[in-house]
Amino acid sequence: MAPRQARTARRSQLGLSLIELLVGVAIGLIGILAMFQTLSVWSKHTQATASGGDAQIAGTLALFNIERDMKLAGLGFSQAASAVMGCTVTADDAALARAFQFRMRPVDIAASAGGAPDSITVVYGNSSFFATNETFNSATASTKRLVRRNGFKAGDLAIVAGNAIPASSASATCQLVEITDTDDPDGLTVGHTALNYVSFYAASAASGVPRYNLAAGTGATFTTGTMYDLGPQPRVNTWAIANSRRLERTDAIGGAAPFQLADGIINLKAQYGVDGPVANGRIEDAEWTNVAPADWTTVLAIRVAVLVRGQQFERNGDPAASVAAPLTAAAPTWAGGTFLMTNVDGTPDAFGPANADPNNWRYYRYRVYERVIPLRNMLWGTLP
Repeated sequence: MAPRQARTARRSQLGLSLIELLVGVAIGLIGILAMFQTLSVWSKHTQATASGGDAQIAGTLALFNIERDMKLAGLGFSQAASAVMGCTVTADDAALARAFQFRMRPVDIAASAGGAPDSITVVYGNSSFFATNETFNSATASTKRLVRRNGFKAGDLAIVAGNAIPASSASATCQLVEITDTDDPDGLTVGHTALNYVSFYAASAASGVPRYNLAAGTGATFTTGTMYDLGPQPRVNTWAIANSRRLERTDAIGGAAPFQLADGIINLKAQYGVDGPVANGRIEDAEWTNVAPADWTTVLAIRVAVLVRGQQFERNGDPAASVAAPLTAAAPTWAGGTFLMTNVDGTPDAFGPANADPNNWRYYRYRVYERVIPLRNMLWGTLP
């Protein structure tokens, strides 16, 4: 019994055979292969989901901010006459040593042909005193005598419009001024001098230097006209696509660097909704246009669309396809037409559907966000 037990003990100490080791390694490799395959599929779906989520956030954020701006469009000058609305406002910024101009329109669409990106400029004031405009019947280079001065405060910016030809739209001479004095004893005159003054909105009584007034003896000459009070912080915001992939907002009055709002926005389109020849109180399909109307009382809304591109380069994973096909076969569309598609780097499209190149726009996911935005201040300003 002793020799048999010894042989059994020695056999149990020999370990695994080569065949058993190979079988174990093969099983382990199969498990690792299955795990990596699962991880690859999971990673692909995760990246696609994350890319779609980023696109949704960017598109929603872009459209929300544009809509918010347009809901304020025209505040402070919505009742301007046709001869004034659309005039070119000249302005001088002493703080940044620059001269600039903008159109006195609630919304100014710079349309591009062929579905290329447009730019949209939105103009509005922020006065809290419900004094939008007043006529003046006498003036000097730095004062205006209004019919009523109520609501105009030192520190407000205002547009002075005069010398208009009544029968001609946008014919007025318009200038941006900064109100510095509302203490004239006549109770009617406001001043816009280049001298230091105390703003009504200042937290202390310290005086400041006016930023937007020209030196005495310069600027346009007015005898009669209208002043439009824009409040202390009006905006002239221009929305545009930068570097073929980013939505930016630039404020012409503030003069700061463009604010980068959202990445992945590759196109921006807009149209005016005009209650045209039919004049039935609503916008017909044929009444959407990218040409600014002469009569702004007929503009009821603006139609805006943004095109968002996901960041993930993808191929169609259809197993039945003989080759990897692109995700997007045709250019995306919106209610106003078809977007112009370019290479991802912004150059003209140079690829076909079979070119699986990261610079080919067809291998990315797209979403279109669009909305019809009523111009509330224009609608209220034209009420009888």
